[in-house]
Amino acid sequence: MEEYKPRDYTLERWIAVILWLLFFVPFIVRAQEPQALPTTTLNQVEDASLLLKTLTAGVYSVAPTVRSEVEIRVAGTIVRTTVRQTFHNPTGTCVEGLYVFPMPEMSAVDSLTMTIGSRTIVGEIHEREEATRQYEVAKSEGRKTALIEQHRPNIFTTSVASILPNEEATIEIIYQESARFEDGRYRLRFPMVVAPRYTPPLQIASIGPQLPVPDASLNVGAPGDVSLSVDLQPGFSVRNVQSSHHRIAQQTLGHNHYELAVERRDIPGDRDFELVWEPDLGNRPEASVVAERIGDETYAVVMITPPTQSPGRVGRETIFIIDSSGSMEGPSMEQARESLLLALDDLRSGDTFNIIDFDDQARALFTTSQHADPDVISQAKRFVLGLQADGGTEMLNAIQLALPGRTPSPGTVRQVIFMTDGQVGNEQQLFSYIHANLGESRLFTVGIGSAPNSHFMRNAARFGRGTFTYIGDLSQVKERMGDLFEKLGSPVMTSIDVKIDDPTAEIWPSRVPDLYRGEPLIIAVRVVDRSSPILIRGRIGSEPWGMQFEIPEPVQDSGVGKLWARSKIESAMDRLSEGADPGDVRKEVVTVALRHHLVSQYTSLVAVDRTPQGLAGAACQSEFVPTSNQGGGEAVGSLPQTATPARVLILAGLALAAAGLGLRRFVA
Repeated sequence: MEEYKPRDYTLERWIAVILWLLFFVPFIVRAQEPQALPTTTLNQVEDASLLLKTLTAGVYSVAPTVRSEVEIRVAGTIVRTTVRQTFHNPTGTCVEGLYVFPMPEMSAVDSLTMTIGSRTIVGEIHEREEATRQYEVAKSEGRKTALIEQHRPNIFTTSVASILPNEEATIEIIYQESARFEDGRYRLRFPMVVAPRYTPPLQIASIGPQLPVPDASLNVGAPGDVSLSVDLQPGFSVRNVQSSHHRIAQQTLGHNHYELAVERRDIPGDRDFELVWEPDLGNRPEASVVAERIGDETYAVVMITPPTQSPGRVGRETIFIIDSSGSMEGPSMEQARESLLLALDDLRSGDTFNIIDFDDQARALFTTSQHADPDVISQAKRFVLGLQADGGTEMLNAIQLALPGRTPSPGTVRQVIFMTDGQVGNEQQLFSYIHANLGESRLFTVGIGSAPNSHFMRNAARFGRGTFTYIGDLSQVKERMGDLFEKLGSPVMTSIDVKIDDPTAEIWPSRVPDLYRGEPLIIAVRVVDRSSPILIRGRIGSEPWGMQFEIPEPVQDSGVGKLWARSKIESAMDRLSEGADPGDVRKEVVTVALRHHLVSQYTSLVAVDRTPQGLAGAACQSEFVPTSNQGGGEAVGSLPQTATPARVLILAGLALAAAGLGLRRFVA
């Protein structure tokens, strides 16, 4: 009987290894390839992105996002948003990045932290000259640093220094804005358009019994790597809180305090997150207060929210100022005439009005305001149709005619509607006159043309306790002017005054505008004695209105102090138009901005590497990311995007060599 010998399966095993390698190595190689990244320019950026510099000037590759976390805190109408995003460098080379974040209108970044590998870079507020000095010193010492910049008014950008191959960069910014109020509801919006997502390369150790992943390309819209939560403390009772486009989990934490979170499985990448909450209003204005404690001082924001329905029209004296100077020639003059004709049609029986036209000189149509009778309105329309644009722009003469400083009749509001492109050089002189002679009038500016002087128009309206309306072309005249007239025809409350029984209290704005339907009033105060009550008085029609309330328990990190500080800085800058000493104004602005960590005209946010010495790790020399040209070929000087990494080829070659050696020994 032959002796039993166990069968030698060495050949089969080596054949299996060879087949395994032949099957899986292509997937491993493909997964390790540098990813072909999409490209963009700064003007095309629509969502938060880490852009990598390429060989083509002005063109950037978009780094894939690993995860994004968004935390939103709402205190009253103040919205503070923390965005924490992690990006991956899949290019196989050391790269220099540019973090770009499209900012909501009227918002501002006040905090920045970047973590790149073992390095930590923190944004700090300094006087502009000091910020520049620290930037230059850090750069000369070889430390990573960046000055925070704005590419466009609504685009926040900062450099992200050398990112190693396959390294992650986490960027956290905090910015502040205000919730919008329209149609009787508050709204906040956060952009949720999903940027390119990072798919990790296939790892040899994780293959096991799993199926291979044949395509490790970009995955747009991966839902599990985005989280968003909202801490909502509106300061008043609400009827309902709802998300316009996403399913949310909602929890009530206390009186008028809600916690909301978007369900992670329901974060589509094709729509923005919008939260809506509706105040539980009656037929009277609603006032509420939110406070924040910083050191020994208490800051509070008073919100006066108008009811959905206005109390009705009040008597109006309306003064229309129309700019017919040479800069208005063409479409701008046509828009101004059309706007004024619509305004005349909006007048009602009992209203009075006048028209002031100016170029080199100012001329009033009537010596005094006239009742809005049909014959008088027809005469005014003929006057408007005959206006021609020529001459200089002597705006002060027109304002002097419109603001004589007299008090309107009881129960009547006096509204000055100023239609111009605002192309003047004596802005400070105009601001000073408006501030000194406004009296009980209200000034509303209407920007005409494709490029009105928005700085002048906004500030003139703010000094005049009114609002600014922009009309870009003729197609917008009817809608924009209709909205303005509807608002001006029914003011909810006028002659508003705020009193606090604390001699150290500061209130901004110091001259409170009127309350109109659809536009809540925001008043910021600072007190030392928190027990001092706040008293608000005003008039609804001809009837007095008042409310007194205590400052509530502070809400930490609510942004109330920053809101007050911005209002104070704005007020300090306004004093320049009154002839204040520029050095004194600068000192005051810098003091407030540094205390509240704010970017201002005299302070900047500079990012400085604060990593402890010895922990920063190896530095790398940044390289440009190669991109393909539009014809499908490679950019000049770039390597093919499908180039196989040498370490993967070496690994595969060694494995195959070992397999061949084992097979040869078996055959021998």
